[in-house]
Amino acid sequence: MTTTDAYWTKRANDQPHLQVRITPALYAGPSLDTERAIRPLLDAGAVRVNDRHGNQLVVSSDSRVRLGCEPASDIMWKIAVHESPNLPALWSVSLTESTPVEVVEAITADLAHRLRTGARLTGGAADDEWHTAVRAHGWTVAWDAATATETACSESSPQDTIVLNPQAALDPEEWDEWGEVGQEPFWSVDIGSDHGGWAAAASRSTPDQILHAMVSAMLAPAVRHVADLDDLAVGAALTGAAELTEIPIGPTPFDLRRVQVARHRGTRPPKEGMPSARPATTPGSAPRSNSTAEPAGPRRR
Repeated sequence: MTTTDAYWTKRANDQPHLQVRITPALYAGPSLDTERAIRPLLDAGAVRVNDRHGNQLVVSSDSRVRLGCEPASDIMWKIAVHESPNLPALWSVSLTESTPVEVVEAITADLAHRLRTGARLTGGAADDEWHTAVRAHGWTVAWDAATATETACSESSPQDTIVLNPQAALDPEEWDEWGEVGQEPFWSVDIGSDHGGWAAAASRSTPDQILHAMVSAMLAPAVRHVADLDDLAVGAALTGAAELTEIPIGPTPFDLRRVQVARHRGTRPPKEGMPSARPATTPGSAPRSNSTAEPAGPRRR
């Protein structure tokens, strides 16, 4: 259990298999199932290399798409797309270790589709396509002419932002931390970073469909086991920025089988030539008694 909240700690102790739906997913926190973010690229023919430190490098068959997963690093996920394996990245996205796995999966699923269909790995729709997703969820997008910056945030949690800054770039000293994202103007996400949240940065050349996929995944629901809830999700629920909904635990296959057997026994017709287990009674007749009847007449003393 990663949250200190008394209620959810008790729920985890009482029902350890209980699942919770978190809406939106941007407050869901990380998941132990990191494989779901890597699997789309592997299914599209990419190759995975593991090192002795637990890091993973996934490379497409043409070496143009690379995904790095470094669990021990603050910047756990690094995704880069190259025109040629020996040239600098055309665009890249970096995400911290607490990023919801659904956001990373949205990126890799889009890239996997492009690899399978032979679609371009660069370019995309208009630069404001990601606005559609945030506005559909009630977020506002504000433009600051002085800094040429667009900022999207929700009313319930204004400190959590999506920022598009066409002119700013990271300080060169931060390039090693954030990868090649820092070498040009970038698009960034900052969700609860002051209380155990996460952050992401994408280079300005990142296709707009990738940004749209990321935002859509951030604002969709996510599911976590109750034992994996962290203070980010619980805190967001307390402020009204998120909703936590318990998912009822359904019957097990054994439970379903027991119900089927019970129904079968209750409706099974009697065998031919055998009396019914419950003989019908005609109107006015009394039901048989299971006790032995005494003979009529006076008793002997």
